[in-house]
Amino acid sequence: MTLAVVLATEAVASGSTPTAGLTLPGGGPVVARVLAQLQSLDVADRRVIARPEFAETLRENGCEVVESKGLADDLREIARVARSAREPMLIVHGDVVAHREVFARLVYNSKAPASAVVARVPVDDDHLTRPLLRIGKGRIRSAGSPYHQVTDPNAVFRGVVRVSEEETATLAQVAEKLADLADKPDGFTKISPIRHLWQDPEDTGDAEIEQADGDYQSALATTPITGDDAAALLVVGLVRSGVKVTGRGNSVLLCERVLDQTQADAAQRAVDAVNEDNVRLSTAVKSNDGFFTTYAVSTYSRYIARWAGKRGWTPNFVTAISMAISVVAAYFFSTGQRWGMILGGVSLYFAFVFDCVDGQLARYTRQFSTLGAWLDATFDRAKEYTVFGGLAAGSTAAAIGSSVHGGDVWFLAVTAITAQTCRHMVDFAFGASKRRLPPEPIPIVPLGRPDDRVLDEPEPTKSRPKGSGLSHLAVWLSARSEKVRVFHWFKKMIVLPIGERFALIALTAMFFNARVTFIALLTWGSVAAFYTVAGRILRSLTQPRSVAVQK
Repeated sequence: MTLAVVLATEAVASGSTPTAGLTLPGGGPVVARVLAQLQSLDVADRRVIARPEFAETLRENGCEVVESKGLADDLREIARVARSAREPMLIVHGDVVAHREVFARLVYNSKAPASAVVARVPVDDDHLTRPLLRIGKGRIRSAGSPYHQVTDPNAVFRGVVRVSEEETATLAQVAEKLADLADKPDGFTKISPIRHLWQDPEDTGDAEIEQADGDYQSALATTPITGDDAAALLVVGLVRSGVKVTGRGNSVLLCERVLDQTQADAAQRAVDAVNEDNVRLSTAVKSNDGFFTTYAVSTYSRYIARWAGKRGWTPNFVTAISMAISVVAAYFFSTGQRWGMILGGVSLYFAFVFDCVDGQLARYTRQFSTLGAWLDATFDRAKEYTVFGGLAAGSTAAAIGSSVHGGDVWFLAVTAITAQTCRHMVDFAFGASKRRLPPEPIPIVPLGRPDDRVLDEPEPTKSRPKGSGLSHLAVWLSARSEKVRVFHWFKKMIVLPIGERFALIALTAMFFNARVTFIALLTWGSVAAFYTVAGRILRSLTQPRSVAVQK
């Protein structure tokens, strides 16, 4: 369950009605659409905060309203709700027009301590209509408001923030501190929104945070916010209090505050122009898959996932299908006949297709479970090892002198199983060691401080230290090569991911024999192991050496 606080505190330019009460072309006010969307996502507890002069208008539209006289009261009401909350909280502006999928991702998919809906846009001093942010590696590093400056911003806040249950106590404290500052005559001081040091060209590190579409920007987000923006202040407060706030956004899905009737009309048109189900289906496909998976499987496997989802299939059921097909492939390989090798290769391909479908189905239907993750990882290994056994059996069963006969290859099969087992042990151990590292410290900045510099921090220079030595050079070249498509895919393929492994097994078995298959696997696997280990060693040398991990 999730609790929602909806802010209906902004007035249209005339000042007579709230922006949350603007009428959408389909009928009904904006805030009613927001509340209906939240209700459809099982957000049962929805509270609207509004100014007294707007309360009656909103009540006429069926809203349960808590009256608030100003920013300090808004923040104290949020603090009161947060202190008693036993579930995650959404703080949403009542004038936000968004696709339902935007809210669904926050309600169902977000596991971060806090998440804010953002968009990457070109930021300059002449077009500042939304609260500014600086994002790096998917995390909000600095957040702005009329009273808080952002150094080199690269994104804007879209008016929706989610706070996990574990951080609602921090949210309450932040809201109380901000309310106290809002009450003081000199508590907040308006400041220039941007401080320029350098323009960071690095990516945000989050594939979902994309550049906002140009047509989208031409119609919306052109009117500056003039009223109180408690949601933006809370994002500032959470970030400055050391809470990890991730940025969530997508250039296709709409999420924008509408501040006049023209924008409300444009927003509705933008919503109607997008098929949310297709967007949801597209995002069910991993963005960082290998070359073979991306171009030989995921181009159509997503549609199998949607078909399966509409028939009530579970990801675990699809995982079982994938395992069963791999057993059939192993049987065909064990026949020692060319037709068996061909059918085995085809069956192995479809076993991998369904291996992709189970994950895509889980993301499409949002059916996630620990059991499912364990089954997927375990069956991936079982599928390979079962096929290895089938290939070895077929090689010895094949007629001597036939193209399928590869002799006794059981030693090669056991070697391949051992190598693959060691690879995954190392991969899991490396991942676990990274998780055991202390999290990157988040600087604490006083809420009343206008700029975003940490106390006692020297003013940064305009050059970034790049490091020195072979390890830094290798990491720098690796990062730059990602921007060249051929090198990007080469780096994906050289590590021999599961898609490439299954393709290599299927093709070599279909056209040659098991001995060729195992020799190709072991050769490519050795290259992959050298590349992976060398890369990890070089990257580890660029990390700070003062970090110690306690067992």
